[in-house]
Amino acid sequence: MPSLPAGAIISGIVIVYLVSTTAVGAWSVRYSKDTHRFMSAKGQLGTYITGLLLTSEFIATASTLGTSQAAFETGLSSAWVYISIALGFFLYSFVLAGKYIESQEYTISGVLGRHYGEGVRLIVSAIMVYALVTVVVVAYTGGAVVLGTVLNIPTTTAVWIIAIAASVCVAAGGIRGVGFANLIHFLFKYGALLVTALVAWRLVKAHPGSWERLPATHFSMWKVGVPQIVAWTIGNIGAVFSTQYVIQTLSSLRTPQEGRKASIFAAMWFAPLGFIAAYIGLAARALFPTIKSVRALPEFLRYMNPWLAGVVSTGLLAVAFVTILACQLGSTALVMKDFYTPLVKPNERHQIQAVRIVALMLGLLPVPFALYIPALLKTVFFARALRASLTVIVLFAFYAPKIGNKAGATVGLILSVVFTTIWFVLKDPFGIDNMYIAVATPLLCMLLGKFFGGKPGVAGKPLQSAEAGGR
Repeated sequence: MPSLPAGAIISGIVIVYLVSTTAVGAWSVRYSKDTHRFMSAKGQLGTYITGLLLTSEFIATASTLGTSQAAFETGLSSAWVYISIALGFFLYSFVLAGKYIESQEYTISGVLGRHYGEGVRLIVSAIMVYALVTVVVVAYTGGAVVLGTVLNIPTTTAVWIIAIAASVCVAAGGIRGVGFANLIHFLFKYGALLVTALVAWRLVKAHPGSWERLPATHFSMWKVGVPQIVAWTIGNIGAVFSTQYVIQTLSSLRTPQEGRKASIFAAMWFAPLGFIAAYIGLAARALFPTIKSVRALPEFLRYMNPWLAGVVSTGLLAVAFVTILACQLGSTALVMKDFYTPLVKPNERHQIQAVRIVALMLGLLPVPFALYIPALLKTVFFARALRASLTVIVLFAFYAPKIGNKAGATVGLILSVVFTTIWFVLKDPFGIDNMYIAVATPLLCMLLGKFFGGKPGVAGKPLQSAEAGGR
C-alpha cells in the first residue's frame, strides 16, 4: 500500500481537528438553553478543568512563537514571559479570584459598575468590546496564515473558515462549548511545544558542540534587563487580573475556595512552559544561527515526520483559536449584559435567541478588517494597556473603596488609554515602557479623586456578593 504524501497527512490532521473542535462546541448547545448557563455554566466545568482553561487562554502567539523568538535573540531570560504569567495567577488566587466569585458578576464592567456607577460600567464595557474585537482581527490574520499555508488555500478563504468555525462554537455552546473546545486546543498547544522541544533536543544531541556557538550571556536569566522583566511582570499580572475570559470562566465555579484552587493549578502549568519555549529558541540559535529569529520555532517543522508536523501545525492554529473563542465569548457577554438587555428588556426566550445572533455578528464583524485593513493590527497594544489600567481600578474597588470616586475611575480609564497610546507611538521615550504609563495614569487619577472631589465609589463600601448585599 503506497504511503500518503506528507502534505496530505498534515492537512488531514488539521481538517479533523477543525471539524472536531467545532463539533464539540456546537454539541454543547443542549447545555446552554438559557442565558445564565450560556454565560456562566455554573457547576458544569469543575475546578481542574477551569484551571486548564485559564492556562490555555494565556498560551498565545506572543508567548509561544514570541518567547522562542526572544530566546533566539537574547537567551534564556525570555522565559520570564511565562514565569510572570505564573506569578500573576498565583497572586490572583489570593487577591481577586475569591472576590470575583463572591461578587456573582461575570463581566469586568459589572464588577466596576457596582462600585463606580452606570457611567463607568458603560465606558469599561464599550472599550473592552472594542479591544476584544481588535484582538480577534489579529488572531484571524495569524490563524489564517497557518491554515492557508497548511491547506494551500488563499488567506481570504482561511479567514472565513476560521471565523465561521469559531462563531458556530461560541453561538451554539456558550461558555461550556468554548470551554471544552479550548480544552482540546490546550492539549494541542502544550503538545506542540513539547514535541518541538524534543525534536530540538534530538538535533542538538546529533550535533555536538552546538551550544558552544552561543554567547555565555544567552544562558543568563537577566540578560533582557530588569526593567523589561518588571514591565513584562506588570503587564501579565494586569492581564490576568482583569481579562474578561478569566472572570467569566471562574464564574462557573461555586465557591471562592474553588476559584483559588483553579488559579493555583493554572499557575503550576506555566512555570515549565517558559523554559520549554526558551529552550526551543536557544536550540534554534545554536543550530540555525543565520535564520530570522521569527522562525525559531517553525524551523523545526522541517525536521519532523509528517504526523508530528501535523500535530505541531495544529498546535500553532490552536493558539489563534483559543484567543478568538475567548474574545468572542467575552465581547458577547459585555454587549448582552450592558447594552442589549437593559435597552430591549427581552424575555428569556428572546434573550437566548439574541445572544446567539450577537455572538455570530461579533464573530463575523472582524472579517473585513482582517482581510482588507491589516494596518489595524497595530492597535493590538490597546488591549494590553487597557487590562493593566483596569487592574488598578479593580484593586481600588475591592481593597481601597474609600479612595477615589467614579469621576477618578472614568477619567483614569480614558486618560490611560490616551497617554499609553501616545507613549507607544513615540516608541517608549526615555526608555520607559508604555506599561508603566498604563498603570501610573489611573493610579494618579484615583488618588487625585480622593483629595479633590466626590464621594468614594457609589456608596463608599467595599464590593459585596449579591446575596450579602440583599440582607
